[in-house]
Amino acid sequence: MASGKSRKRKSGGPEAAERKRQRLEQRRQEKAEAQARQRKAEARARVVRMISIVSLIIVAFWFFFLRTKTPDEIMGHSITGFGGAGVGKHTSETVNYEMIPPVQGLHAGTPAACGVHSTQVPNEAFVHSLEHGAVGLLFDPTRAAPEDIKELEALVAEAERNVLSAPYEGMQPVFSIASWGARMDLEELDIAAVEEYIDTFAGKGPEPAQECPNTSSSPFVPDTEPSAEPSETPTEDGG
Repeated sequence: MASGKSRKRKSGGPEAAERKRQRLEQRRQEKAEAQARQRKAEARARVVRMISIVSLIIVAFWFFFLRTKTPDEIMGHSITGFGGAGVGKHTSETVNYEMIPPVQGLHAGTPAACGVHSTQVPNEAFVHSLEHGAVGLLFDPTRAAPEDIKELEALVAEAERNVLSAPYEGMQPVFSIASWGARMDLEELDIAAVEEYIDTFAGKGPEPAQECPNTSSSPFVPDTEPSAEPSETPTEDGG
């Protein structure tokens, strides 16, 4: 008769036990790493949501309580309002703006310095400065009178922050006084209206805490026609 005793399976010894322990440890580590990744992803999502909420609150607060209501005109000069889209939206690409000169929309991550500029400021940097509350005094260098340009630059020199002047070729008006989301275009310079525009809009962009100090001091130098060489005076033949 066959023996009723059941044969015991061999446990495999210490090596099998060690392999089993290693497998369990690996699964435990993988589970812990997966949980850590999930916690990090959830934390990042919370931060993104918080930043989005805070940004919306700031924009809404500015829009309803701090935003300067765009007047229809200043001293008889019409002001065009564009709405002010693009707050906080940065890009490293060149932007094809719908309005020239631009006063809103996507813009560079670094604003242009306020103050007096001798050359045209890139659109994307200019728009970022407006977002910080700057007022831009732009002029077409091919049509603006030199004395008018000097008057604009004198206004900028008197200010400590939030005003810049620069040439801007190719725009339709001779002068364009710009702030975030608004613009006053002039065919002839009205310095009193420009001063009132500055008083109304300077320092009141959607990011007014980011001031724009007047650190640029490079006056515009108009191109001058080369002087003609003096012709020699013909001499009479005294012979």
